Amino acid sequence: MIKNINNVQKKLFLIFSDFIIICLSVFLAYSIRLEKLFNIFEIDIKIFLIFLSVFFAIFYFQNIYQILIRYFDYHSVIKIFKSILLSFIILVPINLTLYEYIYFPRSISFITSVIFGILIVLHRILLNFLLNIGQKNSKIQNNILIFGIDQNNVNLISSIRNSNDYGSIRGLIDTSGKYKKRELNGIKIFKIQNLNHIIKKYSITELIIGYNSITKLKLKKIYDEFRDKNIRIRSLPRSNSDSGNFINRSFEKEIDFFDIVDRPKILVENKILKNKITDKAILVTGGGGSIGSELCLEIVKHKPKKLFILDISEINLFNIIKKINHKNLKYIKPILGDCSDPILLKKTFKQIKIDEIFHVAAYKHVNFGENNSYSMIKNNIYGTNQILKFASAKKIQNFTFISSDKAVNPKSILGYSKKIGENLVHEFYQKSKLKKSLSYTVVRFGNVIGSSGSVIPIFIDQIKNNKPLTVTSKKSERYFMSISEAVQLIINSSFLNTKEFSIYSLNMGKQIKIYEIAKRIIRLSGYNIKNKSNPYGDFKIEIIGLKKGEKISEELSLGTKLEPTSHTEIMKCNDKIYSTQIIKKLKSLEKKIIESKSFEMKLKKLIY
Repeated sequence: MIKNINNVQKKLFLIFSDFIIICLSVFLAYSIRLEKLFNIFEIDIKIFLIFLSVFFAIFYFQNIYQILIRYFDYHSVIKIFKSILLSFIILVPINLTLYEYIYFPRSISFITSVIFGILIVLHRILLNFLLNIGQKNSKIQNNILIFGIDQNNVNLISSIRNSNDYGSIRGLIDTSGKYKKRELNGIKIFKIQNLNHIIKKYSITELIIGYNSITKLKLKKIYDEFRDKNIRIRSLPRSNSDSGNFINRSFEKEIDFFDIVDRPKILVENKILKNKITDKAILVTGGGGSIGSELCLEIVKHKPKKLFILDISEINLFNIIKKINHKNLKYIKPILGDCSDPILLKKTFKQIKIDEIFHVAAYKHVNFGENNSYSMIKNNIYGTNQILKFASAKKIQNFTFISSDKAVNPKSILGYSKKIGENLVHEFYQKSKLKKSLSYTVVRFGNVIGSSGSVIPIFIDQIKNNKPLTVTSKKSERYFMSISEAVQLIINSSFLNTKEFSIYSLNMGKQIKIYEIAKRIIRLSGYNIKNKSNPYGDFKIEIIGLKKGEKISEELSLGTKLEPTSHTEIMKCNDKIYSTQIIKKLKSLEKKIIESKSFEMKLKKLIY
């Protein structure tokens, strides 16, 4: 019954209960003082009114009725006893002043205060017990600390208090330094300098950061300090309306990629791009994919003469055209089809001159490649071969191939397909009669955040669906960069190459352990890691083991030292190209692929 009433009704119930308890305390005080059961009707009504007025006034100013009964603890007991002591101190001069008008022994004030203190605490403990019967995880109390003092946090306090079981607000952190030894709605305000002390003293389990309450640098410092101490760290939404409904909505914090990878954003100079793209006819294969579409959006900023977007997926092509059309650009030509289709390429570009090709089209998921070897080989190898034939026939001088760090010492079908793709680009360059005027570029990079199948969106999706985060190994590590960084560096790499064949590797920073990324995402999403030391955490991380074709770590070059370029974020790889005559070998490979299930040895022969 108690659980089903709202907060206003709970407060009225407490006030009424305290009224009864005060009257009972006065009666018992008289009975103890006179050492007999006193007739309550013989007590002057004015005495009851004095005690009621003093106790209720002090309780009001001390915010006793703001204490959440569900989370009643020794801190609450101390606060009640302090209030009763203050009430007794006030009652003494009142007793002396009104001695001639309303007589009651001075000991009555003391005895009444003691009895009232005991009864009211026992009353709260009983209500706390009744409220928490059958509660899941009743042993755990959520003690909350809120950063910042503004209207958003006032709404948040109200939202938490209106929640029956979310937690108890232990304090507010003054990040401005304006408020000293103050309270807001009965909640103490603390200095940010005392943060560690407050967290220990009140056993804080959750930090809620008010929007604009602290700098991003300070937030990162707090996260780094408390991420391993089973403390939730959550961010308050931007709008007042959202903050008022903070508890009732799911915590879907927008996670900053650079908080996850723990490195600054790579800044790219764009001055050169205008001269290289403006008034040029450009073909982007796989232009509807995650990287390809972003590449197209970047290209259109610099007003090319024509942009051809080739993609095998109808929905991907539709989506990228939709994104571009709102800019009212009429020089965009969508092409639906497979880049390995020679008839499509010949028919589409029969009378068209192209200045630059960005070959992005590829299947790029390791697991899919291992289970769908033929499709990946056909698309990644034969598709690249065909687009290179087309480029050679059309005498296209600028060709950029998007490779992968998995092409270095490949262990998967994806890795082999990308390495063979690199070798094909090199072979076409060597065979061309226009070699001295060609810029054939290979660009390598690692995992791109936000691309389809990337591990970080998978982790975020697992959290949204309340599932464990799955990691192949605690030792697994990868290079990471954002899509915008990748696209900017791809374009810059293509124009950095001056009339030669070059392999470029992008500055990916240091490799980061996937397990650590999973931990960071859980923390940044405002949750705790569930493990043996914290069985009541929110999300656990499951180790599922390495899958076929996966490596513990990746490489950016074949043991050779990366050579710096004029661009600080782009390095040149001097990897030796071992295999030649790949084009001829591809013809015989097709028959072997059809007849055999094992591709690894056959693919090895193409690159070594």
